[in-house]
Formats: sequence, C-alpha cells, structure tokens
Amino acid sequence: MPGLLPGRPDSPPPGRPGSPRPGGADVPRPDGPEPPPSGHRDCLRPGGPEPGRPDDSPPPGRPWSGRTIAGLLCGRRTKWLVLVVWLGVIAVAGSFAGRLESVQKDDIAAYLPGSADSAQAVKRILGMQGENLSPATLVYERRGGITRADQDEIARDMKAFAGIDGVVAELPTPTGGRTFDRDDLDRELKPYRDAKGNLPEQLQAVERKLRIPKLTKTIKLLVAQKSKDGEAVQVVVIVRDHGGRETAQIIDRVRRVLDDGRPAGLAAHITGMVGFQADALAVFSTVDTDLLLAAMGVAVVVLLITYRSAVLWLFPLGIVGVGLSVAMGVNYGLAAAGVITVSSVAVSLLMVLVVGAGTDYALLIVARYREELRRHEDRHEAMAIALRRAGPAVVASAATVVAGLLCLVVAELNSTKGLGPVSAVGVTSAMLAMMTLLPAVMVICGRWVFWPMIPHYDPHAGETGAGTGGGVWGRLGRRIARNPRLVWIVTFAALAACATGLAAYREGGLDNADVFLGRPDSVVGQEVAARHFPAATSDPVQVVTTEQYVKDVIVDTAQRPEVTAISLGAAGNGDILLNVTVRSGDGEESERQEVLALRDRLRAVAAPDVNVGGNVALIADLERGAERDREVIIPLVLLVVFAVLALLLRSLVAPLLLLVTVVVSFLATLGISALAFTHLFGFAGVDQGFVLLVFVFLVALGVDYNIFLMHRVREEAHRHSTARAAVLGLEATGGVITSAGVVLAGTFAVLVVLPLSQTVQIAFSVAVGVLLDTMIVRSVLVTALTLDAGDAIWWPGRLARGFRWWRGGTPLARFRTSRVRPQVMLRTRRAVRPRVMLRPRPGTVGKRERREGEFSGK
Repeated sequence: MPGLLPGRPDSPPPGRPGSPRPGGADVPRPDGPEPPPSGHRDCLRPGGPEPGRPDDSPPPGRPWSGRTIAGLLCGRRTKWLVLVVWLGVIAVAGSFAGRLESVQKDDIAAYLPGSADSAQAVKRILGMQGENLSPATLVYERRGGITRADQDEIARDMKAFAGIDGVVAELPTPTGGRTFDRDDLDRELKPYRDAKGNLPEQLQAVERKLRIPKLTKTIKLLVAQKSKDGEAVQVVVIVRDHGGRETAQIIDRVRRVLDDGRPAGLAAHITGMVGFQADALAVFSTVDTDLLLAAMGVAVVVLLITYRSAVLWLFPLGIVGVGLSVAMGVNYGLAAAGVITVSSVAVSLLMVLVVGAGTDYALLIVARYREELRRHEDRHEAMAIALRRAGPAVVASAATVVAGLLCLVVAELNSTKGLGPVSAVGVTSAMLAMMTLLPAVMVICGRWVFWPMIPHYDPHAGETGAGTGGGVWGRLGRRIARNPRLVWIVTFAALAACATGLAAYREGGLDNADVFLGRPDSVVGQEVAARHFPAATSDPVQVVTTEQYVKDVIVDTAQRPEVTAISLGAAGNGDILLNVTVRSGDGEESERQEVLALRDRLRAVAAPDVNVGGNVALIADLERGAERDREVIIPLVLLVVFAVLALLLRSLVAPLLLLVTVVVSFLATLGISALAFTHLFGFAGVDQGFVLLVFVFLVALGVDYNIFLMHRVREEAHRHSTARAAVLGLEATGGVITSAGVVLAGTFAVLVVLPLSQTVQIAFSVAVGVLLDTMIVRSVLVTALTLDAGDAIWWPGRLARGFRWWRGGTPLARFRTSRVRPQVMLRTRRAVRPRVMLRPRPGTVGKRERREGEFSGK
C-alpha cells in the first residue's frame, strides 16, 4: 500500500496511529523517530549517529590500512624503525644534555637588552677594563669590638684574596682620561677659592665627596674599612664576573679563605650582588635533581591511580625522560650558538614543564588506546585509530602551548626572551616522543602492559567511545544540562569573587633579602653591613661619561644629598668611570628611586654621553623591561591562541568563549594567589615578571585542557547534536583530563622545594590555576556554555547546522520549535499529500509538564 508521502513506500499506512503526544493528535512518523530540536535538551538520546548527521567512524568490516601516518608509527614493521630512529636521537642529543649547565647565564646584565641604560654602561666599562669586574662585599664582625688578632687575620685573608685566580687586587694606572691625582685636584680648585681659601658651596661638596688616591704605578683595590663603632670591618673584593657558574666558583674560593683559620667569635659573611647571585646558584645546583625526582614521583602516583597497573607507569615516565634529555641537548646547542639565553630558572621550569606536559599527552593517548583495544582485536589497528582520533588534540594542544611560549621571543628582557624557546623546545620534544616513541613501544610490548587491568577485545563494544550517560562525569553533564545558563552565570560569579583578591596584590617592593625564603649568608651579611655601615650601599652606582663632561658630572653628582662619596674608577677609550656611593635610605625601593633620580639629572647635564649602571640601576631597568614585555606579550598570546583554536575547531565563537573562560580563570587565580601571598606566606610582594610568566603558562595550559575537551565534543558532534556531544565529550574525557591536570599541578607544585620566593609564587599560582581550569572551568563552565550556545558555538563552521545570528540564533530556533506542532488532516482514505497546519502549543498543563525534547533529569 502506498505511504502517506510520495516516494516513501516504507511509510506506515494511513490510519496507523503514531505515538501519542500531549497537546496534539497522534502523528504518524514516516521515517523513524522525529529528530529533536537543535537545543541542549536532547542530551540523553541513545548513542549512534542521528538522522542527517555525518558519521566519520569507519563502517563495520572495513579493513584497517596501515598506510596512514598513524599506521606507519605503529605498524608491524615500522614500529621497529621508529624505535631505532629514537635510539639514534637519544645518543646524539643525550650526549649534550649534561652540558646545559655550562652555558647558563644568571648575571643580571645578561638579562637586559643592549638598549637599556645600565647595559650601555656595562658595555662601556668592558671597553675600558677589557672585562667585567664586579664587587663582592666581605663583612667581618665581632660583638664587643675587633681585636688585634682579628685585624691580623683580616690582613692575612686580604693577602690570600689577592692570590685567588679571578680576584683583581690591583689595576695599572690608566694612561688616558685620568692623568691627575689629589694634588692635581687641589690645583684645579685653587682658582675658585676666595681670600680666606673657601670654595663655593657646590665645589665644597666636590672636595668633601670626591675620593682621588695618590697617583702610583698601580691602584690597589683591596682596602679594609673599619666601622665607627669598632665592631666590624668591611673589605670589597673585585672579581672577574663572567656570569653564572664561573663567578660562583670564584666566590667559593673566597669563602674557603674566609673560613680557614678564622678566630673564634669573629663572624665573616659575603654579600653584595655577586654574593646574592652565588647563593641563588647554590640553591639551583643542589636541588635540580631533587626537583626532577619530585616531579616524576607525582607523575608516578597519578599514573598508578589512573590505570591501576604495576607496569604501565614505567613507559610514559621513561619516555618523558627521553623527551627531557633531547630538549636539554637541543637547548644546549641553541645556547652555545648564542641564539638563546638560558638561566637556572628556565632549566628548572623546563624540567617541570616536560614532565607535566609529557605525562598529560601520555594519559590522553593511552586512555584512547585502551578504549580502542576493547573494540579491535589487533593492537596495531587499535593504536592507529587511537592516534588518529587523539593525535589532533595532542598536536593542537602542544601547538597552542608552543605558540604561546614563542610569543616571549618579542620580549625585551633576554631572560624572558630565552625562557620562551627553552620551554617551547621542551614541549615539542615531549609531544614528539609521546606521539611517536610511546605508540611504538606500547605496540611492541602488547596488552600485558596494562596488567592486571588488561583491556580485552569485546566485539560488542560501543562505537562512540562514551557510555550512555553513566559515570560521575556523565551525571555532572546531565545536571548541568538542566539549566546551563544558570550554571555558567553562577560559575562566572564565583570566579569573579575570587578575582576580588587582587585588591591584596602588591607588585615590586622586593629587596635582595626577600628573594630567599631562608637567610643565606648574603642576606645575613647585608644585615650586618647595614647595622655597622649605615651611610652607604654595598654596591656603588657606576656612572660612565666622557672626558668632555666628567667635570660637569662630578660637580652635579656631588651636590646630590643622597650621594656620600665619588671615586674615580677605570678610564680608557675616551670614557671615565665614576663609582658613586649612595646612602642606603629606608630600603631598596627608596634607594632605587634615588638612583633613578640621579640618572635623570645626569641625562640633563651630559646626555647622550653619560650612562648610569650598577646593580641598583640594573634591577630598575629589569622592572621597566618586565612592564613593557607584559603590555606587549599578553595581547599577542591571546591573539595567537585564538588563531590556533579557530583553526582546530573551525569556529570563531568557540575559541572566543574558551579564551574568555581562561582569562577569567587567570584573574581568579591571581586573586587567590594575592590573598595567599599576603596572608598565608607573608611575602613582601611579587616580582615584576610574575604576572607575565603565570599568564603565559596558565593561558597556554588552560586552553590545553579545553582543547582536549572541545576536540572530543566536536568529534561527537558529527554523530549527535551539540548538546549531547557536550555531555558525551565531558563523560569521555573527564577522567583523563582530571588526571592530567593533577599531574601538571603536582609537578609545578614541587617547585616549592626551591627556597626562592619567585619560584614558590610561580609554583603556587600555576598549580592553583591548573586545578581551577581542570575542575571548574573545563568541566563546569565550558560545558555549560557549550550547552547554552548549542550549534551556535561552531559558527561559522558547517557544524553550526543552519544557525543564523540575524534570526536570533539557536535560542529563537529552539523557541519556535517548542511552540508549534504540525497537525495532519486526512480527508480521504486514499494516500494524499498531508496538509500541514501550524498551531501554537497550549501552555503548561500541569506542574510536571515540560516542553518536547526537554531533559527531565531523571
């Protein structure tokens, strides 16, 4: 019998009742179940492709082809080739990994761009001296007064210091620029004296503050100065500052002399900027191994909990070690070639990032591989399909992190500029190792690596990869689906409340003592020097000018009330170095302001032939550079990440929503961190570069987890509606992404073993931010926004399925679908084309009445 519609012979005959539906007559269903409206209320439909939705899974019985890239990586023969290639890479890159420490640069001058004023001063000083000379301040103290025996010991120490390789005890008298001694200064001032021999006020300051030694063949640099109270002696030791480990080794030799044979009761300390740098390097050199072991320990614990296997954790962890070794070898080559600047902080972050990111990628691949092992008897086929489906998310995730990190190359500060490529190389190495070596090794070893939870082949396993709504993540998704708009509004409000903690945020205001959590020798020495020599700083300001302006600079500098002394340093190439001693003031912040005011004054006198350097000026330039980098790089990172997400998701709306969620999460993290730093840790403030580093890590890593989720949602959206795909995606990825977030947060948290405030602040903020992204933003906020937006989230991609923003989009389409119902009027018994009449659906009939397609939550 012909059907109701022409050309549809399989339709039911006229008069066969359809399913009764409230609010209207029985409607025949000519082609199976009626497709649901394109909203978020159909998320409990059974699995399987829906009418009109393409299914990208291979049809049953289709033979597997190993010709794809995924198939080649884990083929029956090519898996051995992959293993051999990686063994060769390890042999080459691994041999250079141990040399990375030798090219690290941790001196402040190396961090600054060449255009910085203090960096220009260092360059001119190097031109005069032929090498970089930096002072280390040694302080001897005895409560009650320095004894004669103490003075003899100090004299013996000074003689021993002069013999240390790397210590400059004296310099030859320069033949250019400075050709006068104290008598020459008196002759210069004589014409300005009045009848009584008095000088004008401005020149009185010059006579009082300018220190010019008697001209001899050499200038002795090792000079002892006794405090007014007689309880301390200060000695300035000039060392050849090559930066990093070499300078620290010189300070170690000085320290051994200092400790050898010192009388009981006489304390001795090494302070100054060189002393602080040596203590900081000692921290990194002693804990790098502990840091790596702690990070791997966190990964082991999470892998054991996730897979409950006694063997499986060895494979991801071993391959993480391979990726780290390759990354360190490549970074050594780049640093040795002068392409990048590698610091100790960058190496520590590299270790943590490779372990965390590599373990994340392994979790995603292994989870999908285990899922496919239940559907496919051939493990090679299972791994190939797992790589084909999980691979794009892993590659896109790594590409997003790398793109965000590479934005740091536009930074002014060399330390920040070098951190980007160092970390990007690490993430790339981890991704390549997990995408190639891990699949080959897993396939070579077989299913037994999952013992005792071995996944066996099940021919009746589902095709979608997700269940029908079971599990904690499926239940969470269904609860969010009840009222997604309310969920994301409440979540946004909670994150905004956390962001109000930014009122406690304090940037800057850190002195050298605040850098360390403990009290190393340099900090104690600074306290002793301030107690007995309060009139001056331990490190002089270095003013470099030309012979033409030297008199004007000396006169103007001497009139500054904060200047206590001026001494002539090196000379050459037409330049003269003035070492200006500035009083310590009320702290490093006030001292920094005085130095900057002196710089501005001297620029007005002798610009552009004057540069102001020294450690205080270097730190001030670092802070200014960090502020500029933050203003430039943060918008650039957002733009790059948006572009990567748009290419991956083929949408403009989804990347925008994901970036908004990550930025809100970042602000909430800063608020929580500010409260913790102030009220829990008691930090005096945060470093200027803190915000930029935390932003780059959190945005790149936060989007990372959203990529894992939204890539799976997009995959499911080819078979189901967007709403159901959102729930299925959350259900399928919830466990593995949570495990990955815990791994990354845990590996960053182990940075607290470094007793430095900067690393502890970064560790705490990144760990909190990653957990916030994993537990709240990704699982609740992103899912709720996806459910509420519906198909509009894929606009303008083809998954938008007819969404038109000028027609009100999905909400309007949902409203129209829910308010009208087709009514079929049959006038004859013969087959006729039905006449469709649209009638408004009546209002709510009862308390439990719901719109068609609405999920009841039961």
